[in-house]
Amino acid sequence: MEQKTVLIAGASRGLGFQFTKKYLEDGWRVLAGARRIGQEGKSDLEELQRSWPDSLYLIRMDVADTASVEEAAKKAGQITGRIDLVINNAGIHGSTSGSVLEEADLDECAAVYDVNAVGPLRVVKAFLPLIAEDGGRIVNISSESGSIGAARREKEFDYCMSKAALNMATKLLDNYLASRKIRVIAVHPGWMRTDMGGQNADLDPYETAVRLAELFARVDQKDRSLLFMDNEGREMPW
Repeated sequence: MEQKTVLIAGASRGLGFQFTKKYLEDGWRVLAGARRIGQEGKSDLEELQRSWPDSLYLIRMDVADTASVEEAAKKAGQITGRIDLVINNAGIHGSTSGSVLEEADLDECAAVYDVNAVGPLRVVKAFLPLIAEDGGRIVNISSESGSIGAARREKEFDYCMSKAALNMATKLLDNYLASRKIRVIAVHPGWMRTDMGGQNADLDPYETAVRLAELFARVDQKDRSLLFMDNEGREMPW
């Protein structure tokens, strides 16, 4: 059986790094995209590559920089002609995201939106010639914070609004790529113990990566009605 290939954007830490480990363990070729590859000394990804030199490819990619993403796609094309799965995991929030409106720096919103909502579009656009038709999958790591119907928060404008925008991008992409039989979904991974989630969160990121990998594998290619879901595949309100 031909080795499958996954592209992971935002692979250097948190859930993205755990996805990298999981797919390597499952025998996939992993294209790990991260902004700081080759900078600031050895990263965890570079250490991991020592154990998987023939399966893990590190690609410098800043999803907020179109030229960087396009260059990453060129490098990927030199490695493989087919990507079976894209995981858009890169995400940030502003330094005052947790502040109430009167204290929030709204000028931070543009950068957060650029990474969280526009970044995945840059990745899909640049890598689209490589994404497998008739079975390819694109997963946008979203959040329950992007659900308008379930919104109970009173702050985190930058992050929540960016994830709502990502959900719309997911719907538009799934509409556009339906004729090529490429499936696009948005997934809320749950509250995890990562740099962003904090150490009081409920979920272990590696265990979450394992659960989500199983979910991605069983996503229905024909029934496109379910697009925004939690980590068990249950529909979430837009």
